[in-house]
Amino acid sequence: MHRTALAAIGLVVLSGIDVLAQQMDSTDAIHQRKELMKDNQEQMQALTGMSRGQVPFNIATAQAALQQIEQNARQIPSLFLSHQERGPTAALPVIWERKADFDARAAKLERDVTDALARISDLGSLQVAIQQVGQNCGGCHETFRRKER
Repeated sequence: MHRTALAAIGLVVLSGIDVLAQQMDSTDAIHQRKELMKDNQEQMQALTGMSRGQVPFNIATAQAALQQIEQNARQIPSLFLSHQERGPTAALPVIWERKADFDARAAKLERDVTDALARISDLGSLQVAIQQVGQNCGGCHETFRRKER
């Protein structure tokens, strides 16, 4: 009888640990993607500053910013683990309902940035590239992200 009770208690403890581990993974993924999106925003701000003439155009700086966004885009699908996430997030449930579409949009962002890297040679080409990349980001946020109040 004691063995059965101990086994039952052990299962409850292990189940609790598993749930806690899942919540920690979820919280970590939320934190990682917030940092990634914040980094994308910073990269886009640097690029936008150049495209608006607020900062001198520098092709090396523009390429570095786009390369960072490209790398981040590759990671996006893996940071949206489960609809059962716990923690503060602006991610809408539609991400998991339409996960293939969401992942395809991340892949499109990566392709758009790769194309932009190949085309940038001057301020005009940077302006065109930023518009395309920005539309991609905005379209995804419009569909898959809770609006800020």
